[in-house]
Amino acid sequence: MQETLSLPDEILMCIYSPQFIYDTVRVLYRKGGVSSMNMRMFWFWFPFRVVAALLVVTGAAVPGIFTLPAYAATAPSPSTAQPIPSVPSAADDTTFWLRAGNDLYLVASTNAGLLGQGTPILSAVPGQTLFLWAFSSTRDVEPKADWFVNSPDAVVHPGSRDIRWTVQNRKAAWATFTASKPGIYTVQARSRDTYSVPLVLIIGLQDLKPKSPVPPPDAEHSGIRPLKGPLPPAIPRKTENLTCWPYQPVDGWLPVIGRASDGVKSVTVTISTPDWSKSWNYTLPISANGVFGADLRVPFQGDLVVYLAPDFFRQLQTNDGRLQQYVGHAVHSDAEALPETGLARLASAWVDYNQNRAFAATATVLMDNAPSIRSGIAAVANFVSGKLRYDWDSFSTGRSVWKSADDAWKSGSGVCQQFADLTVAMLRSVGIAAETVSGETVGPFAGPHQWLRAWDGSSWVIVDPTWNQFGNRSTTAVSSEYLTETQAYKETHIPKILGAAQ
Repeated sequence: MQETLSLPDEILMCIYSPQFIYDTVRVLYRKGGVSSMNMRMFWFWFPFRVVAALLVVTGAAVPGIFTLPAYAATAPSPSTAQPIPSVPSAADDTTFWLRAGNDLYLVASTNAGLLGQGTPILSAVPGQTLFLWAFSSTRDVEPKADWFVNSPDAVVHPGSRDIRWTVQNRKAAWATFTASKPGIYTVQARSRDTYSVPLVLIIGLQDLKPKSPVPPPDAEHSGIRPLKGPLPPAIPRKTENLTCWPYQPVDGWLPVIGRASDGVKSVTVTISTPDWSKSWNYTLPISANGVFGADLRVPFQGDLVVYLAPDFFRQLQTNDGRLQQYVGHAVHSDAEALPETGLARLASAWVDYNQNRAFAATATVLMDNAPSIRSGIAAVANFVSGKLRYDWDSFSTGRSVWKSADDAWKSGSGVCQQFADLTVAMLRSVGIAAETVSGETVGPFAGPHQWLRAWDGSSWVIVDPTWNQFGNRSTTAVSSEYLTETQAYKETHIPKILGAAQ
C-alpha cells in the first residue's frame, strides 16, 4: 500500500499561510497554549475514498493461532462505571465550588514577583511560602479581599494593601499561603461579594500516600481485552511490514490479530464511521516474535471502517504527519453504541493509560487526597501543568509534535495536545470519564488549541492545563482562570470537536 495519507490541501495551505503563522505566534506569546498543527483534525478531514480503496471481500484462509502478548491482565468486569475514588469528608470543599463565581480567578507562584522564575510549583513542600493573587479579566480587584482555605493545616495571610499588584493589566489583590502538612488544599478569595474560582494546590507531593488500591488495567472500560479464540478463516491483508486477518465485531468487540516485521514495535487500529464524523483509535504492543492481537471495543454502531498502521507515531514523526503504511477493511456492528461517558473512559493511541502504570498510581494519590471530586480533577490537571514544559523549540522551528501521553510523561514536554492528552489519560486511568476538546481561541489572539473536559459525577468540568500554566511562562505558577466555564474561557475558547480521534 503505497498511497500516502495527508491533510487536505486546503488545510495545509491554511497552516502554512503567513497570516496563520502570525496569528498563532501572537496567541502563543500571550498564552503559550496553542499547537499550530492539530493532527486530530486529520481523522475528520481524511477523504473516505482513500479508505474505500482498501476494502476487499473476506475469504477463506487460515491464520496461524498465535500466543498473544497479554495487554489487559484482568478479566472483564461487569459493564458498569468504574467507581470514582472516595472523598475524605473532613476537608470537603464542595461549598467552595458551589459558591464560586466565574469572573474572579486565583494564581499561585513560588516567585514573589510572578516572573516565571524560582522553584517549580509542583515541588512545593510544607512550610514553604507561596504567593497568591486574586484577579479578574474584566475589572480591577480591590486590595481588600477575603481569603479562605479548606483545611486548618494551612493558612492564608492577606498581603499589605500598600503594595499593589497588576495581573493581566488589571489591579489584583494578593496574599501568601503556607501549609504545615503535605496535602491537597483548596484556596478561594472573595471580592465585592463575588467568590473566586477555587485554586487547588499540591503540597508535599512526594509524601502523599494513596488511600485506596491503585486500579489495575480494566479491560471492560479501557476497551482493550485479551483476544478470545479460536477465530474462523480469513484472507490476510498485507502491507510492507504488517500482516493482519480481518474480522467482524462480535457483541461489540472487534478481534484484531496479526504479525509485524522489520522491528515494528506497535500497531495502531482506527475504527471510524464512513464519513469520518466519528473515529477512535487503539494502540497494541508487538510481542517478541512479532505478533499482536486483542479484542477491541467498537464504540460506534452500523457500517464502519477499520485500518491498521504500524508504528503510528514514528510514521507521523518521520513522514511530516503522514501515514504511508496501513491496511484496512470494512466492518458492521449491531451492538449498541457507547454512551458519551463510556466513550470517554476508553484507552486510545493518544491517551493509552495501560502503557504507563505511573498514570494510575499518581492519579490515585491525587484523587484520594483531594477534598472533593472536582478538586481531584483540578489537582490532576495542575499536576500536568507543573510537570510539562511547553515545547517552544518545536513550535519556533515549525516542527509538529507527535507524541502520545506516555511520550509526554517521559520527555516532560509537549504542546497543548500533550497537556490535554496526559491529563485525560491520568483521569481515565482511575475511572474518571474525560475527553479532549479541539477548537479555536478567538478575539485579538486567535488560533487552534486543545483542552479537555471531565465528568465529575453530575456534570462536565472544563479544564485547560496549558493556559492554567499561567501564561505558560514556566512551571513556577498555576492559575484557575480556565477551570470550569469561566468568563475568560467563554470569551476565548470555541470548542469544535469533542474527543477527536480518541
